[in-house]
Amino acid sequence: MSSVSLVPPGSTLGMLGGGQLGGFFTEAALRMGYKVAVWDPDPLAPAKRHATHSIDASFDDEEQIKIFSNIVDAISFEWENVPNHLVSKLENGNLVKPGSKSLKLAQNRIEEKTFLSSNTFPVTSHEFVLNVEEFKAIKVPKPWIVKTATLGYDGHGQWKVENDNQESELLKTIHGESWVIEAVVDYRLEMSVIVVSDGKGDLIAYPPTENTHEGGILRMSISPPRLTNEIQNRAVELAKEVIGSLGDAGVFCVEMFLTTKDEILVNEIAPRPHNSGHHTIEAFSISQYESQVRALVGLPVIKPDFLNASVLLNILGEEANILNDSDHQFKLYSDSSARLYMYGKQSVRPRRKMGHVMFLGNSVASLISKAENTVLALKV
Repeated sequence: MSSVSLVPPGSTLGMLGGGQLGGFFTEAALRMGYKVAVWDPDPLAPAKRHATHSIDASFDDEEQIKIFSNIVDAISFEWENVPNHLVSKLENGNLVKPGSKSLKLAQNRIEEKTFLSSNTFPVTSHEFVLNVEEFKAIKVPKPWIVKTATLGYDGHGQWKVENDNQESELLKTIHGESWVIEAVVDYRLEMSVIVVSDGKGDLIAYPPTENTHEGGILRMSISPPRLTNEIQNRAVELAKEVIGSLGDAGVFCVEMFLTTKDEILVNEIAPRPHNSGHHTIEAFSISQYESQVRALVGLPVIKPDFLNASVLLNILGEEANILNDSDHQFKLYSDSSARLYMYGKQSVRPRRKMGHVMFLGNSVASLISKAENTVLALKV
């Protein structure tokens, strides 16, 4: 008899959150022989297109917590703003990976920065502000990045303050919160590393991706990054050290800055797959979503094989409607290097990620050019 503790195929996996990340997880799980129960208060959440069971109740529904617990054999999540108290309750009698410890850390930037600093991981210079009055005592020189301690994502809850006038204007609009004040980093680029942990000390990492942002939203991810092998190796080792210190199982993303002095600073930790890792679906032998299933059910967590270079371009807001024009569709589908993924979101909002185009090939420079030309076409 096998001594391996495995959630067997045919079991039902629970996914908290029904966005595109949950959708890709669900597709991977179905392919691997599992059923999936997606819980999201939005009845039209994209992941529910693939779900075996769909739950529309509020995350605060006590009765639904009991029902969900009885349906599923293991649970994960796709969004760090899933209520931590819900995950804590589900841990009582359920297999949940990652757990409430990692989720709680990611939900509060003050706790996250404190964790990183106390473990001597390199971070930007920063201070914590617990009320508006404490802004008067900040010692970090401007310019600043001001971030709310909680409920910040995709550029929300974040402001750049370059001078005293901008600070005064900001203080007129914010209240009742706590904040992290960060020094603006003189960086060459932003990058991220996807790390998979089995929770028992074994960790693997995908190579770093080079990321570009637009208005605080991830616009483009480039793999392999335009970096030396030495810098890539340092980024991977640092990311593995960060996630190893959490001691939790699952898929994580460590977002980083590379400074003009080639220092690597840790920016944030996401206890879930990441938009910058969508390329792993086709550019690696094992996607970050299959890795999430593997870590959750107890299958081997192994290093994936690199297959080809890729550039991911996010489709934001109204660009999705423009892309639906037949001429754009025809041109995109005439390029064998392009793969279009539309998430099925019903509501179009400015800067909302509506889908992405994956450009695959051998030359990163050529793929970047294609992505940039697509952006220009969508802005006409």
